[in-house]
Order: sequence, then C-alpha cells, then structure tokens
Amino acid sequence: MFLHATVLLALALGAGAGPGAPRAASATKYHLAAVSENTLDLSGVGGPTQVTNQTLDAWITMTLTDSAGGRVVHVVVDSARVVTDNPQAVPGEQEAAKGAVIHGFQDPAGRVKNLTSSLKANTVVASIQGALNGLFPRVRANAKAGDRWVDTTEVANPGEGNNTTATLITAYNAGAAESVEGAPGIRVDATSTATVGGSLSNPQAGTIEVAGVGTGTGTFVVGRDGRLLGGKVNSSQELKLTVAMAPAPLPLKVVQSLVVTLLK
Repeated sequence: MFLHATVLLALALGAGAGPGAPRAASATKYHLAAVSENTLDLSGVGGPTQVTNQTLDAWITMTLTDSAGGRVVHVVVDSARVVTDNPQAVPGEQEAAKGAVIHGFQDPAGRVKNLTSSLKANTVVASIQGALNGLFPRVRANAKAGDRWVDTTEVANPGEGNNTTATLITAYNAGAAESVEGAPGIRVDATSTATVGGSLSNPQAGTIEVAGVGTGTGTFVVGRDGRLLGGKVNSSQELKLTVAMAPAPLPLKVVQSLVVTLLK
C-alpha cells in the first residue's frame, strides 16, 4: 500500500489566502517538487518493514478568477514526472496526466473547496490535487511583519479510494516584505498540528481504517494580490492502519516535502 505523494501534504498547513479586493483573472505557472517516504511496519503480520519512496515533479498553470463570494480556481497540468519504487504504480499515468484539469473554489475565508479533476482515477493528478490544498497559506488582510494568528480548519484529502480528513491547528507568523521575480509580497511562516482519520481502499487489503497525528512547517511568500509567489512545506505523520488481516493496527510513518516555485 502506498499513499499518493502530496495527498497528505495538506496536513501540514490549512489552505487559503483570503481573497482581497476584486482583481482581474490571473494565470500563474508553478513548478511543484514533492518527495514522499512511507515506512510501514509489517511485523504485526509477520512481515518486514516496507519503505517506499516517490518523487513528483509537476508543472501547472493556475488561473484565479473573481466570482460571487470568492474566487474560481482553475488548474491545468502542463506536464508531470514521477519516479517511484512503488510496485503498485500504474504505468503511463504521468503521460496521461498532461492536460488534465483541476477545478475548485476559494471562499471568502480563503478555504479551497470542491476540488474536482478531469481524471479522477489518475494517481498523479490526485497527488497534484492534494498539493493544491496547501498552496494558499491563510493570510490576514493587511498583515505586517510581526503579526501572528491561529487558524483551525478541516482538510479532506482527494484521491481514488482515499476518504481521509485532517483537522488542523495552524499558527502563522508574518515576516518581512520580500519580492519574487519582481513581484512584491510578504513572507509567512507556519507551524501546525493535525489529527487524521478516515479510510483507504486497497485492492489487496480491502478497506483500511486510518487514524493518527501529524505535524508540519511551512514558509511562503504571498503577493500583494493574494497570489502565492513560492514556498515550501514539510510534514510528518504517525499513523495506525487497521486492516482485517492484522491482529493489531500497523504503524505507518509518512514524511513528505513540497517546494513550490513561481515560473516566469
């Protein structure tokens, strides 16, 4: 069993930089670089510790359009590349992901909602969709260096067979003004704790109940227009998997990182 890279990265940080004054639709290109390591302890069923690694590079174009009560989020996958030692990886999925569309909405509080994709069964697209939950650090209006605030939110993780939800408490700290590619913005640092619960579907193990906790840190630069200008997220989760074949829950540790780079 392998959790899609970046699906749980959303546990690191709540989504959403609050929309400010109305603005014209803006299309922005990003490079997403995600690394995931899963360590599954199978000693409870007489097996060895299983370590699975995956890296994902994705190039996307994101358009944010003002709409009644928030902004429409529209993402096109320009290309994607996956390297993994996951034996369950599906050949051809990264090629099929090119041109896929992910669509959603950002409400007035900055929360990204109702994300759907044109390729729901594609695990590469599901990984990118999961990452989108963490691309918008929640920033208070007119935040200035030294400001601090705390946010609590729930994040539902998408993906074929994935029905997990995380409740996050995130502490934010606004830093100094920064600019990226000439665009002015402000640095935002964040730390969070998460409680995770739900279930996963696996062809071999059937329904897997998931429960655990996580921690995360992140650093972002957010533009004056609310656009993400770049950032990085690191997260770690200590989970317990309950499966029918095991007499006791199986420990799973998930360590992930995501770097988002603004492209010209």
